[in-house]
Amino acid sequence: MRDSLGIAALGGLAVLCCAGPALLAAGALGMLGSWLLNPWLIGAAMLLALGAVGLRLRHRAAASGGADGELCCPPAPDAGQSPPAPAARTR
Repeated sequence: MRDSLGIAALGGLAVLCCAGPALLAAGALGMLGSWLLNPWLIGAAMLLALGAVGLRLRHRAAASGGADGELCCPPAPDAGQSPPAPAARTR
C-alpha cells in the first residue's frame, strides 16, 4: 500500500512540475467564471485543467528516451560535445 502511494505521489509531482502554470491559469479562469457566474468560463477552465494533466500524462507514458521526469527540460549536450554555435544573422 505504501509503495503505490509513493508512486502516485511521484506521478502527481511530475504533473505539477510541468503542468503547474496551466493548472494555475485554469484555476484563475475558473475563479473568474464563478465570480461572473459564467458557466462557459467555468467549463473552459475545466477543459484547460483536464487537457494540461492529460497531455502531461500522455507524454510521460510515451517517453521512450531519457529518464522519467526529464520531459520538461531540454536535452543537455554530451560531455564530449560543445554546444552548437549560434547562427549568423543577416540584415
